[in-house]
Amino acid sequence: MKFKLMVWILLLPIFLFSLGIFFLEVASYSTSPPDQGGTNFWVDFKNVWYRSVSFYTALVIMFLLLFFSFLKKRG
Repeated sequence: MKFKLMVWILLLPIFLFSLGIFFLEVASYSTSPPDQGGTNFWVDFKNVWYRSVSFYTALVIMFLLLFFSFLKKRG
């Protein structure tokens, strides 16, 4: 029980931080609004997600949280 709580306490803030950094990367990719020649959010998301370290960090942390939350003691 304490191990799962410690995992959530350690990994959840890292996950939220990396998700926030990823959102800032997407938001700052094109600062112009679409009507002034910029692109919309989803196009920026497509251009940023495959080369963003913070996106893959968020994915790894999410999978670790799921893995450790379903991990059962053996023996």
